[in-house]
Amino acid sequence: MDFVLIDENGELLVEVVQTGNDPSAKTGSFTRRFQVNRDVLIKASPVLRAMLATICWKEGSSDVVSLGEGFVAVTELWLRVVHDVKLVRNLLFPEIWLLVQAIDYYALDIKLFKAWFADGYTRNAHLLVKPAELLFPTWRFDHAKGFAECTRDLAYREVRHITEPNPSNLIQYHLPMAQIQQMNAAKGRLRTILFLGLWKPCQTLFERSCTCRKATLYDYQAHLVDIGVWPLEKMFGANSINNILDKLTKFSYEAANIACHNCRQDYKTMIRKVIVRTRTYFDGLCLDCIDKSKPKTGDVDLDYWMHAKLEASDWSRGCRFVHDEPT
Repeated sequence: MDFVLIDENGELLVEVVQTGNDPSAKTGSFTRRFQVNRDVLIKASPVLRAMLATICWKEGSSDVVSLGEGFVAVTELWLRVVHDVKLVRNLLFPEIWLLVQAIDYYALDIKLFKAWFADGYTRNAHLLVKPAELLFPTWRFDHAKGFAECTRDLAYREVRHITEPNPSNLIQYHLPMAQIQQMNAAKGRLRTILFLGLWKPCQTLFERSCTCRKATLYDYQAHLVDIGVWPLEKMFGANSINNILDKLTKFSYEAANIACHNCRQDYKTMIRKVIVRTRTYFDGLCLDCIDKSKPKTGDVDLDYWMHAKLEASDWSRGCRFVHDEPT
């Protein structure tokens, strides 16, 4: 039987039977014991308190307590976190969902795990998995910067409807529906901004009365077609916002020399401004803004009525990162 030391002064052994379904397990079923501190577990979990701090159950007076079937790597991690001892290794990506399950099952304080998750995210998590796969973990562990980065990345890089993967069979663990909706709404808004920016020269030419306006209008749109961004609605079927913006960096159209002064606008500068505005418009969703317990004005009802009157500096008031209104 394997043994892991969590607390050298611990007087309690807890054992977990590996089910064979642990993503990190290299063998089949086995049992692992952990030397822990009874008082630490009683303090950390009301579920374990009911088990270990009473004479009504045999576990209350036993030196060896079974936690039943579980996932050894996940159990070791949450035991180390609640004992505040050094972690031997981090979890594999799919095990994060199993950790959340354990946190919920034992009613552990999720705040105890925020530093662990933030450290893992900073060091390697966001480099090893796709942004969509980090949506639920960054949300559940309240990692504001990570959640904003993932939601922004998806809005700019995802071609199709943004969805959320789940590598486990724990279907109860997912984002609130409204957050998926808002990510797709943000992507739709970026498309609108991009379209209006590219259409503006066309609108200006339609308002002209000169004889060269039709040829200039055609040439401008033909150049957009040549670089693969027009018609925009069709291009979005196979391109993300970032794909379109990258293609726009190749924009080099200049009106013919014979065109009038009005038709010879600085189209390249106009398109550069469109690129900059679109790229900087959305900073990702902000967990602090999503949290209704943190109203910008100090009152959720006043927030509702003052929404259109807030200043630019108000949007990220009380937030963990600076952002603009779209976030």
